[in-house]
Amino acid sequence: MKPLSHIVSVVLIALCATCCLHAENVEHESVLHLNYGGMWQQDQYLSPLLYRGMKVGLGNEWWQPYRTSTRLGKTGKLDNWQHLGSVNLQFAWTYNPTYSNLIYSVGLQGGWGTFYTWSFRDCGVQVLLGPYVELDCMPKRHGSNVNKPYSVDFAADIMAMGGVSYSFHGQHTSYRLRYLARVNLIGVDFLPDYWQSYYEIASDISGDLRCSGMWNHITIRHNLTLDLQFPHSTWRVGVGHEYVGYGKDIMFSREQVYVTIGTCFRYRVRPNHNLTEF
Repeated sequence: MKPLSHIVSVVLIALCATCCLHAENVEHESVLHLNYGGMWQQDQYLSPLLYRGMKVGLGNEWWQPYRTSTRLGKTGKLDNWQHLGSVNLQFAWTYNPTYSNLIYSVGLQGGWGTFYTWSFRDCGVQVLLGPYVELDCMPKRHGSNVNKPYSVDFAADIMAMGGVSYSFHGQHTSYRLRYLARVNLIGVDFLPDYWQSYYEIASDISGDLRCSGMWNHITIRHNLTLDLQFPHSTWRVGVGHEYVGYGKDIMFSREQVYVTIGTCFRYRVRPNHNLTEF
């Protein structure tokens, strides 16, 4: 599992470096949201059946522009570039077709991406495109299985990210309709070893990390949101869809359709240039 620890370290360092380099007096946008919906999942390591049920989640995403000025003056090189980060936690419970068994799942997804923005101000449209790096981990517990009670979905991917938004004004209000999509390109994933030993209950469940991409592991995430800005608050409503599917001799898949409600707030961060009080 040494490659996994290296990947996590690199991602954390990149996130910290981004915060340090770009924390200045620019406006940041943060969105805290709840989501609820249906889930369909198949994990043939645990069971050959398709399980279906519900999921609930809590997440946060933040948008901010890059720094366009230094002590030497305005650079102007990154005016059209921004970056986006997100963290999502979810819990799901799914049942087999006869409701005689269930799978509990706890998911954690997080990532960071950067994108270039084309703005068409006359019609209120923006188009964005760029790369995104994501970690996706979902441990699962099979209710009644004593030989194979646990499994896990794990992937670390470089993804392509794209989206389009349309914003318009109302009387003392403003609105933004945005569609955002991500699809994986290349990365690594975790594939359990099926029947690695005759009595797996007496041994550890081990697995393999392998190179993955659209040829053997597909991840698609996309959502449509509407942000409604009122005089003293900004709210978000939306719908989303996610699909994850991969496998070798056995198949794993996870699909979700959900609704989202959240709140948006903006803030500014001033850099800490000097600790001297006098």
